[in-house]
Amino acid sequence: MPGSKKVSENPTSAGAGNDFVGYEVLIDFMEKRRLPKLEGDLIEIGAFMGGGTVKLARFALKYGRRIYAVDIFDPRADKTPDKSGVKMCDIYQAFLQGRSQLEVYQQATNGFDNIVTINKDSKRVRFPRGQKFVFGFIDGNHQPDYVINDFNLVWRNLVPGGSSGFHDYNFDLPQVTETIDSLIDKHKDEISEVNEIKQSHIVILTKRKGLPGK
Repeated sequence: MPGSKKVSENPTSAGAGNDFVGYEVLIDFMEKRRLPKLEGDLIEIGAFMGGGTVKLARFALKYGRRIYAVDIFDPRADKTPDKSGVKMCDIYQAFLQGRSQLEVYQQATNGFDNIVTINKDSKRVRFPRGQKFVFGFIDGNHQPDYVINDFNLVWRNLVPGGSSGFHDYNFDLPQVTETIDSLIDKHKDEISEVNEIKQSHIVILTKRKGLPGK
């Protein structure tokens, strides 16, 4: 089954502090919905400094699963402006303070053998049909075409009953919210539930069970 790769028994990392989203709400959601009982791994698109990746990896480790982390590791790539006109790339570089994003991420995730890092533009990533995901979290490039691409990248391999979440929903990136709403409408027949975690600006879509061919 996916996730059979040998994982470290005692991973340690100080990098969990680099979680600017609050991944505990995602882990709480997965536990309450008993998603680890489904067959598949976890995927994160947009790992940034690795703090959230570490938390997902620690959670996945308990169930012998992998976490796939997809990121281009170029803090200059996302030029999406927020409502005030500040570009995401400027925010990322301010957090990094001149450090290499990839090196910060690698330091944070060191010791976790169940993390599969994919250092690519997400538009260049494809997974085989046999790869299954039970949960995905999307917080990559905030341009609408990337939001759509990243949703499709996760959704096509998401198992029925699995869930996929987005960050920055109903927050300060209106184009992200508009794009997510359009995806919800387009795929409404495939979605059994939409959960918004307002305090974290997260929305989570659950894939309907019993879809044709599933």
